[in-house]
Amino acid sequence: MRVELAAGAVETGRLTAISTASVDLAGEGSAKHSLPLERVRTLARSDAGDAAGPGLVRLALTDGNTLGGDEFSWQGTTATLGTSAGRIELPLGRVRAVEWLAEGRAEWTGAVPEGTASDLVVIGKPDGFEFVECAISAMSPDTVTVVLDEEKIPVKRSKVIGLRWLRPDAGAAIGRTKVDVVGGSLRADSVAWTDAGLVLDAADAERKMLLPAAALVRVDFAAGRTTQLASVAPERLEVEPFFTALGSVEGFSRHFAPRPVPAGDGVPPGLLMRPRTVAVWRIPSGGRRFRTQVVSGAGVGPATVTVSVDDRRVFEQVVSGEPPTPVDIDLAGGRRLGVTVDFGPAGALAGAVRLEEPVIEQ
Repeated sequence: MRVELAAGAVETGRLTAISTASVDLAGEGSAKHSLPLERVRTLARSDAGDAAGPGLVRLALTDGNTLGGDEFSWQGTTATLGTSAGRIELPLGRVRAVEWLAEGRAEWTGAVPEGTASDLVVIGKPDGFEFVECAISAMSPDTVTVVLDEEKIPVKRSKVIGLRWLRPDAGAAIGRTKVDVVGGSLRADSVAWTDAGLVLDAADAERKMLLPAAALVRVDFAAGRTTQLASVAPERLEVEPFFTALGSVEGFSRHFAPRPVPAGDGVPPGLLMRPRTVAVWRIPSGGRRFRTQVVSGAGVGPATVTVSVDDRRVFEQVVSGEPPTPVDIDLAGGRRLGVTVDFGPAGALAGAVRLEEPVIEQ
């Protein structure tokens, strides 16, 4: 097991437990030590098969993640997914859709009609598929029972290639911690692990999930303790282009202002900033570190990037071309984080820079 700590150090050892307070490792011999959970950013197992494919069935969850396995069933309010690592049990209410995968089978998930106001059963056809609006009632190895016009109707399981429940997005209920497991990923607010198994959200009966211990691949605790700067408006923002008058012209002012950049084509999400921009964010309570990578725009001159904490300069570098410039700043005790993108040696030719995944970790 490899454990990355908030301060940047790395601990290794055999994982013996994850609790609400600590991650416990065993070293050589019988030596054991506990790492306080608030110090842990990520942990990852090197002996777990995270490359497992989707198998024969894929679940789409209400938190936006997916899980792959070989067999799906449910009884009452509990769904079960059989995987290469063992059985996963989760509330049926966390499952948005079930897709049975087979070579040559038509892809239906992207064709769900807009404004659908009921559950859907997807029937496979020689030339595609058909959506049937209904209420999904029950399932057995041989049939899927639906309710249509208040009548229960059994549908042969062999004809069904998908199920989709009408469910709200998880929204604010989405878990803060990202948990990668064999075959997919999950979100949870609490993680507990022993050799006996992995338990997520144990205190909430409507969200509790049970997984085999061997299914654990990686836990990103930092995902639940970060503030994404691209989604937070600065407390103070000053934008002054090289030709100052452009900053006051409608349209141009928006062009020079910082703007979020979505992920795409292997590029992570980020924040685009142009010279000269000064942005200041209030550091959230408990903010420990500011992390990002700065990438210069292609085909343009270098820009100077400065990071300050409470008006104290802690990082400054001329950024030009590849590779990305890593930024990792200790924020302990700080109240405000400032990022300035200024003109570099090339003056007006200085181009935009992109802060890749700029986050404040707590």
